[in-house]
Amino acid sequence: MSLPERLRSSEGASLVRPSLSTDAPTVGTIQVGLVLLDIARRGRVVFANAPAREVSFAYEDLDGQTPHVTNADGEPIAPHERPRSRALRGEAFGPLMTHWKTGDGDVALIVRCDPVDLDHKLAALTFVDVTAFQRWTDDTRAALAARDEFLSIAAHELRSPLNALLLTIHRVKLRVPSDEAPSELDRLVDMSQRQVDRLTSLVQNLLDVTRIRARRLELDLEPKDLLQIVRDATEAVAEHARAAGTPVRVVAGEPIHGLWDGARIEQVVQNLLTNALKYGGGSPIEVSAAREGTTAKLTVRDHGPGIAAGDCDRVFRPFQRIASTYKSQSLGLGLYIVREIVHAHGGSIVIESPDSGGAAFVVRLPVEQQTPETSAEKS
Repeated sequence: MSLPERLRSSEGASLVRPSLSTDAPTVGTIQVGLVLLDIARRGRVVFANAPAREVSFAYEDLDGQTPHVTNADGEPIAPHERPRSRALRGEAFGPLMTHWKTGDGDVALIVRCDPVDLDHKLAALTFVDVTAFQRWTDDTRAALAARDEFLSIAAHELRSPLNALLLTIHRVKLRVPSDEAPSELDRLVDMSQRQVDRLTSLVQNLLDVTRIRARRLELDLEPKDLLQIVRDATEAVAEHARAAGTPVRVVAGEPIHGLWDGARIEQVVQNLLTNALKYGGGSPIEVSAAREGTTAKLTVRDHGPGIAAGDCDRVFRPFQRIASTYKSQSLGLGLYIVREIVHAHGGSIVIESPDSGGAAFVVRLPVEQQTPETSAEKS
């Protein structure tokens, strides 16, 4: 009995590899189609199982009526580079993602080709129809895009009433009598301002996340002194640090000039300081900046319980927290935004565990020197 006859009489025979059955093999609920093409006879179909026959347009010669085919990136695949043509040339390839536009709709197929060891006269094409999975993936991406768009719009819409509320609080504070002992009204106004500041920070974080996900995080690079940025950021969280009873010390050195987005780098320092205030256990915090060749090294260190080695990568992911204590006070976005801003500057951030305890967030930024050409562009 010839090979084609044996195949037709028993679609359960194993070909190419023992685990690949010709009788609609499955991986979970995914069926795998198998086709044998006779290379010497211009691609005559020797055998095709049921799943393969459902996608016959992918391997039959349709007299120039082959559907439009694209690769995973949406780029057209020329006829001589399509699975059938490559198989007839005796090539082994795949797995290859392909998209086929047919009269019945779009079909996504993963294709693989293996020459059969019979004097290389046969080519075995396998097909996995992943159309349903592709549609689910596209729907999921669309839903995520809609979610990010909603967050962006919501964050923008919230900024206006928050700014108006903050302005109102300032106006009320100006009308509160300045007694030696703070009045109840003064205390309530201060508490309201802290809550508005917190809401404003949350809204800004949501805005930053949507920009990062949409790859619209733009930098306004200008000549800046990193030490001055550190001092400004430390001053911005000074009241928070005093309320927490946590001393913050800036280790000053020589000025470090470079081209940075000052507001974004200040945001990096503030977020790292806020994180240290939350999780440092009230221990002293040290902020230092030093130049190392063509790199600026910025370190924010606390003397608290530290961070477990297994959490050092996780803390930089969005909506992650390293402790449950602050679940109601944080979205887990601060360190994620820090990392993205640092990476946008071409820098890096790591967490070190000093021998004396605590955690040190070490940021390294390239120091781009201002050249005459750069100065002219800025002007």
